[in-house]
Order: sequence, then C-alpha cells, then structure tokens
Amino acid sequence: MKNVSVITKTFLILTGLAFLNIAVQAIINPQSVMDFVNVELGNISARNSIRAFYGGVNLFFGLFLIYGAFKMQKEALVLTVLYGGGFVFGRIYSILLEGNPSSFIWTWLCIESVLTIISLALLNKQREVNR
Repeated sequence: MKNVSVITKTFLILTGLAFLNIAVQAIINPQSVMDFVNVELGNISARNSIRAFYGGVNLFFGLFLIYGAFKMQKEALVLTVLYGGGFVFGRIYSILLEGNPSSFIWTWLCIESVLTIISLALLNKQREVNR
C-alpha cells in the first residue's frame, strides 16, 4: 500500500502543478493560452471566459489535486479521470467530426489520454490494495 500511496501522491502533485501552470498563464495573460490554437480573444467577455475556465477552474482543480495527494487520493484520482477523460472524449469526437487537427492538439490528446489511463490504473491499484 505504501508504494501505491507514494506513487499516487507524486502523480497527483505533478498533475496539480501542471494544472496550476496553465491556470497562472491564463489568469495573467489569457491570450497567451489561446495563441497555441490561433484564437484571437478580441473582447472582454472572451478574456473573462478564458480566465474563468483555463484560469480559475484549473487553479482550483490544481489546488485540490495537491491537497488530495495528502488527504483524498481516491477523490483526486477520480477528478483526473473525469477531467482527462472529458478532454479525450471531446477531442476524439471533434477529430471524427471535422478531421485532422494541429500537432498541438494531437500532443494534448496523448497527454490527456496518458493522464486518464494512469489515473484509472492507480485507482485500480488502490482498490486491489484495500481488499
């Protein structure tokens, strides 16, 4: 159990820090986040929306993952499955609907898939250990 807990803790802290990195970028300069996909944020409402979703949501998710690494590992892993899985679903659906996106999107699809798979594997390991 100790090894699974340490691996889970490390994974959740690193994932939380990655979320925080995106959050800080989006809060400080929302356009910088959208430049990766060539989207121009031409008005206050657009910048507000990016700050809210990519900034605020990622900030609180990242903080929860770091907290969860120490106090609520199962719940934090479930959040990463839902978050990563949601992105994977949306990206695959979009690819099937519209075709081949940029390499930036393919890279993120891979990262989000790995995030989801690792989270599911760690949840499964925790369940096995707790039996």
